[in-house]
Order: sequence, then structure tokens, then C-alpha cells
Amino acid sequence: MKYSVYSAMRLGPRAQQEDCIINGIDLFQSNRLSEKKIIDTDFLLLGICDGLGGHDQGEIASRFVCEQLKHKFNRTMFSAQKVKARLTEIQEAAQKNLPKNSGTTIAGLMIMDGQTIGFNAGDSRIYKISSSKMEYISHDHSLVQGLVDKSFIQQDTALNHPLKNIIDFGIGPLFNDAWKIFNVHIFEKTISKNNGYLLCSDGVTDLMNETEIHELLMPSPIENGDILLQALQKKGLKDNTSFIILQIH
Repeated sequence: MKYSVYSAMRLGPRAQQEDCIINGIDLFQSNRLSEKKIIDTDFLLLGICDGLGGHDQGEIASRFVCEQLKHKFNRTMFSAQKVKARLTEIQEAAQKNLPKNSGTTIAGLMIMDGQTIGFNAGDSRIYKISSSKMEYISHDHSLVQGLVDKSFIQQDTALNHPLKNIIDFGIGPLFNDAWKIFNVHIFEKTISKNNGYLLCSDGVTDLMNETEIHELLMPSPIENGDILLQALQKKGLKDNTSFIILQIH
């Protein structure tokens, strides 16, 4: 199956690039990236990790987890149960190999035989894109999302909440205790050639809501990837900012 993939990454105001992405072929941790690829494969893996700023070596944590993801995820483990087991293995490796106070979010998408399996821990997100809307199909592990889940606040107020960047769960030694409480969010869906996907770090969603992003990407998400990137830069990047757009042929 053929896929079009647009990848973008910017440093923003940070001193270090703490995001890391897998775009189906390559792994990137760059201060400046924007590229389009056509990939012909029977198994596709996309991923975004966002190392936690303000903690130990977020750039090392995100790259380590992306490298583990790229190495451990393949066509032989295409099931929700195996995804959970592999991510648990990655968490165990992170506890042994990463600085004590480090951690990263993770959001990933695998596609094979007309099916997708997505997963996330933290607040890096996955959206399904159709001509009419963007559907938020990952689930944040954050203080603010917890308030939304318990109906203390509405979803549309979460974007501007002052505590929106407090993360409850992710991968790394920082989240060792959280693994006893939280579960990785895993979902399975059938793909449609009329739909696409967006994976992004919170450098994107802190600046724009789903409606704004959808309006910029339509009617051609891959071709309009540059437009989304330019619009984010015009708003003024507040963080490392990375996203991947996927279109299925």
C-alpha cells in the first residue's frame, strides 16, 4: 500500500530539540525539518515523542524511546496486547538506561492489512482527518484531561487552561509510579482511503484547536502541510513543535 507522509519539526524558543519523530522510514530529532515522502510498504509505523521540558535531559529520553519504538515495533506484533507488552518493555528499559528524573510522551500509529493500531501515553496526540472534521482518537494523560473526564470542566476550555501542560503519565523513570496507576491508551480502527491522520506534539495543540487545524489542512492535508507549519510559526511557537500528516492512497 502507498502512503504520503508530510513531516515537520521546529525548535521553537527552546535551547534543545526535545521532540523526536519516526516518519515511516527515518527517525528525526532536528531543529528544522519539513519534508514529503511517498512510502510503499505493507507495514507502516509513525511516532512522536516529546521529552519533558524542565526535567533531566528530555532530548535523550525522547530519542531513546523513539529508537526503542523503531526497533521493537514490526509486523509480527500487530495486536493491542502485543503493543501493550512492548511498551511495558520500553518502560522497563527506560528505567534502567535514562536519567532518574527524565520522561517523554509517546504517540504512535501502525498500519497493516487495512487496519490501524494507535497508542499514546501523555499529551502527544493522534487525529483522524476526514473531509468534514478532525476526530481526536488518542487520549491525553494530563491533569486537565482528567478534569474533563470527570466533567469538572468542558473540553473546549481545556486549550487555555493554566494547568494544561501538567502530564500524569508517559515513558521514563519519572513515570515509574504512574505505571502502577495508568494504562497506555490503545485503539484499533479500520482505515479508509478517504481519511488521513495527524500526529503531533503539544507544540501544535497549544496554539490551535482542531477546527483551526482542519480548516488549514483541507482539502489536501499533505499539500497543505506547509500552510499549517507557516500558520503555527506566525502565531509564535511556544515550544518544540512537531507533526506528521498521513494520507492513504
